[in-house]
Amino acid sequence: MSAREAYVWGLPTVDMYRILRNFALDPSSPEFKAPLGQIAHTRRVADPSDVSVVAMNVDTPYSWAWLDLRPGPVELHMPAHEPERYMSAMVADLYTYVVGYVTPRTSGADGETVLIAGPGWEGTSDLRVLRCPTELCVVLCRTQMFGADDLETVWALQDQITVTPTQAEPLPPLVTPVDVRKPPTAQFLTVLDWMLPLMPTLPGEEDLRKRIAALPADDSTLPGLDEGFHDLMARMATVRSSAELFGSREHYAGDHLARAAGAYLGILGNAAEEYLGVGYPGTFSGPHTITFTSRPPVGAFWSITLYTEEQYLYDNPLNRYGISSRDVPAQGPFTITVSHEPPDDQRFWLPAPDGVYRLTFRTYLPGEAIRDGRWTAPPVVAL
Repeated sequence: MSAREAYVWGLPTVDMYRILRNFALDPSSPEFKAPLGQIAHTRRVADPSDVSVVAMNVDTPYSWAWLDLRPGPVELHMPAHEPERYMSAMVADLYTYVVGYVTPRTSGADGETVLIAGPGWEGTSDLRVLRCPTELCVVLCRTQMFGADDLETVWALQDQITVTPTQAEPLPPLVTPVDVRKPPTAQFLTVLDWMLPLMPTLPGEEDLRKRIAALPADDSTLPGLDEGFHDLMARMATVRSSAELFGSREHYAGDHLARAAGAYLGILGNAAEEYLGVGYPGTFSGPHTITFTSRPPVGAFWSITLYTEEQYLYDNPLNRYGISSRDVPAQGPFTITVSHEPPDDQRFWLPAPDGVYRLTFRTYLPGEAIRDGRWTAPPVVAL
């Protein structure tokens, strides 16, 4: 195996290390949330100061828990909530595979307590068990916020999300993370080597893991890492929908380029049954409009969020980073204006940089017409 294949296979895991370190292992990080085995709640929606995870949504305050499953399974409790509110927990492993969900789709509005078990657990439980193939995992919870006056209700629901506390086992000394959005260096393999002991070899990947272990973490690997980087750039140019990029191991079926593209474009994105990004790939510059004549058929809500070329939220005087179903009329056509300069009518203005930007169109609990392609996103039209 060449460093080229190691780059593609390992990129999601290397980027997960950066989030793991910043959120749970390094208390000096400005984005530290809580130690392993504890849950932390973001009491606001994301803003431009959030830079550990790219392409964060601005519809749902997040709750985070990084779990060490080596001491034993952990119970995750999601509370009951109003039927009209979307509230979900997604469990992802160190590969970025989606292990499972607690959402209105799986549990209705009644909430649920599930057991998250690591690769070595052989017990049984009366609870639904989410089996994680890696020793550490992340629980990412999203609680829909209906507006600024809804924050206290969101906080009360967040406070009812619990994980049973466990005593985390020791980990090796931390290493310096890398930015996978820059051309790779040999440090990429150093980070990957740190993560691999926490990731028991999956069936069918025995030879692959041996070849990775044989790669030296030095500059001799740079040509191969660069080739992997260019493979990824080419793959991202072909992305049509988030359905290609996120999901379980079975969903990917060995397509590690798709998994790497998902991590690069929006790590820890939802699987298609929970969420679909229905546009818009690529980048834009200059003023554009998006005109809706019908509403997306969703079971929860939809939103369009604007990001910089680097996929972070764009700082603007309105502190407006997206427009969602709660911001627009329930019926009738309307037009979103995406521009750097404010339009005459600013009700549906999405402020943009004076340069390149990206747009993400999210649909939560997408209806059948979205999933089978009968409903498609309205076009982005240049002014």
